[in-house]
Amino acid sequence: MQLTTVGKEVLRGARVSPKGYLEAGAGDPTVQDRLWKLKQVEALRKYRVGWPEIQELLGISRATYYRWRKRLQEEGLAGLKPRSRRPLWGPYPK
Repeated sequence: MQLTTVGKEVLRGARVSPKGYLEAGAGDPTVQDRLWKLKQVEALRKYRVGWPEIQELLGISRATYYRWRKRLQEEGLAGLKPRSRRPLWGPYPK
């Protein structure tokens, strides 16, 4: 099975484009890694590779893939930025 590199235009554009892509997070290595993993999952699913094998190869779960894909569709590249898992409210010292 041959994996193809996809998303080159987006990553190349992030380096030389106006600030819009950079502000959206295209220059962030985490965003680039997540975008690459999304494209790889799509390529693997095209060849009917099962989720257990995809999880082993790429290290992401099916739920993570669908969450990232939904955020990418709704928010664009900014949706792939890591988000804080810190709660908004918490226990306060008395």
